[in-house]
Amino acid sequence: MISTSVRMVRTVLIILFAAGLTTAAIASGVDISPDGLPDLLNDRNPARVAAIPVQDTTEADRDYYEFVENWHENRIERLHDDRGWLRLAGLYWLDDGEQSFGSGTYARVRFPEGSIPEMAGIFEVREDTVFMRVVGNIDIRDEQGHRVRDGIISTPEMTRELTYRTLYWFVVRRDDLVGIRLFDDNSPHLRHFDGIERYDIDKDWRVAARFEPGEQGATMLIENVLGQMIEWDVAGTLTFSAEGHEVSIVALGTGDRLFIPFADATSGSETYPGGRFLYIDRPAPGEPAIVDFNVSYNPPCAINPHTTCPLPPPQNRMPFPIRAGEKHYEMYQE
Repeated sequence: MISTSVRMVRTVLIILFAAGLTTAAIASGVDISPDGLPDLLNDRNPARVAAIPVQDTTEADRDYYEFVENWHENRIERLHDDRGWLRLAGLYWLDDGEQSFGSGTYARVRFPEGSIPEMAGIFEVREDTVFMRVVGNIDIRDEQGHRVRDGIISTPEMTRELTYRTLYWFVVRRDDLVGIRLFDDNSPHLRHFDGIERYDIDKDWRVAARFEPGEQGATMLIENVLGQMIEWDVAGTLTFSAEGHEVSIVALGTGDRLFIPFADATSGSETYPGGRFLYIDRPAPGEPAIVDFNVSYNPPCAINPHTTCPLPPPQNRMPFPIRAGEKHYEMYQE
């Protein structure tokens, strides 16, 4: 089945990624002690934060610490949202043709046990269009509250949002893959969530970087946890010094907020093997960019296994430890 093979590819990629990073860190002489898609660039991203000028006064320190704590509280609230990552209950890749769905053993797309009748209907993929047929008297509704019996639920231009009791699902597309993303208000990841451990706030990890914009329309291919190479818009490079190294990392995106997937010498030990995420404000021309690692956070793949995430590109794998932001999260094992 596709879902099993994809999960194996994902696990191997993350392990290989972390192993490669660890080897690079050892080669550089760094001590790596073993202590640990909806759209990534939307306005609801929990890491959307305003730049705060670096100051040395005690009052400014208090303001900054409060800012980071407020950011973290907002981050946790977002995870608990109705469509937050903690409620994600499944990601099922579809084959061409028909496949049954329901909660029963014989359903090809198997929703959580008891969440929906054992045989609820059929998903069918025909070229780039997904159809759904409901069996029996199951009351599935769309985003407008209309009952759905038989019809198109997704094209490349449109996707319907469907609900049944505590469940909510829609079609997602990842390059050549088409699947069902399922949320459940009874998700075990939500029930078992007990917070995310963080490093102590350290102002030294709020660094000023030189930003060099990329060429208009520049893109690059970045691997994700499924092994796919996905094209991303390149905003430019950020150059800064830390831990005796000068590094230049890539920032992604075309808007005012720039996305930075990165890894460091803690990845795979103290932090998630697949790296962490960070957003920054695009600086004004001639101004430095503020890169604040205190608000770096775990990607969705560290929180829930039913997600797809980009891995940090080679340029963003730093050989020194960045002990700021979120630490490794102990995900609930289904």
